[in-house]
Amino acid sequence: MKGLILCAGRGTRLQPSTYTKPKCMLPVNGEYILVSIINKLVAAGITEIGIVVNPSQGEIRQTIGDGERWNASLTFLLQKEAKGLADAVKSARSFVADSPFLVMLGDNLYEGDLMPFIRSLEAGKAAASILLQQVKDPSQFGVAVINDGQIVSLEEKPCIPKSNLAIVGAYAITAAIWPVLDRLTPSPRGEYEMTDAIQMLISEGKHVAYSITTAPFFDIGTHERWLEANRYKMDQDPQNFMNSSDIDISAQFIPPVRIDPTASVTNSVVGPYVYIGPNSVVQDCILTNSILTDQVELSHVHAEGSVFGSYVHLAEQEIQERPARYILGDRASVTRVQGDS
Repeated sequence: MKGLILCAGRGTRLQPSTYTKPKCMLPVNGEYILVSIINKLVAAGITEIGIVVNPSQGEIRQTIGDGERWNASLTFLLQKEAKGLADAVKSARSFVADSPFLVMLGDNLYEGDLMPFIRSLEAGKAAASILLQQVKDPSQFGVAVINDGQIVSLEEKPCIPKSNLAIVGAYAITAAIWPVLDRLTPSPRGEYEMTDAIQMLISEGKHVAYSITTAPFFDIGTHERWLEANRYKMDQDPQNFMNSSDIDISAQFIPPVRIDPTASVTNSVVGPYVYIGPNSVVQDCILTNSILTDQVELSHVHAEGSVFGSYVHLAEQEIQERPARYILGDRASVTRVQGDS
């Protein structure tokens, strides 16, 4: 089985954080989302992995490399236009060929074991298999309707969902999908939908298996979901609860926190749920539930639920009693002087 990671999306809901970087390259507990997905596939024994990117995402290949560090082989594939997930899968046809393959979305983190899901494809001799989870707001996902243990219909982001079973961003697929993708037409949203492609398989009498999971799953499409995923991952890492011997004694940390060894933190209260990335400088701040990606400089900032992009510079005249929420994209620079409101 091969792996396929779809990373070509524009990440519009995560702007300004995605103006200058792909959302798959955002850090969660200090690790790029894409790296987490690669590790997940390799742990499941999948080492031939295709990564679908768009023409503006050359930095992904430069940063991630050829996969040698994971004992894997990475192949970068181009989706020229953003025409939907099914079109992204179609762009990988030459790479996948006749192999079964596992599709993961480049902005999704699934914390469960992939093997039961993979086995559901093999055991049922199915044309495809989808991973499902009960969610509170299924209108934000592809939704499956099941009757007598069989998937009877799929719908993408319905206004009135017929069930609460959402597709959680993973598809196990066989070569039976290629003829379907050739006949697929755009949805009312103007995109080629994977839910429509799988529905065509069902309509043609092919068996589509499924696996229902209760494992944590994060669709990192907004800053709130990014912070939520970061909190979960930080809770799972014992290193985030340990005191570092090289931290300045003027700083107080409330775990879990993760501070890159190249970062400097002085005269500040940090945590819980704060990640401070490489070469960042934090002085006289109070930070809670926030992400500082890298090269961030903060002075006299009281922040909660905030995200700071690369090379952000934010300096307040004096620290405020009440926290503020900041969402600043890469290279933003804000200096507030006395008298500003």
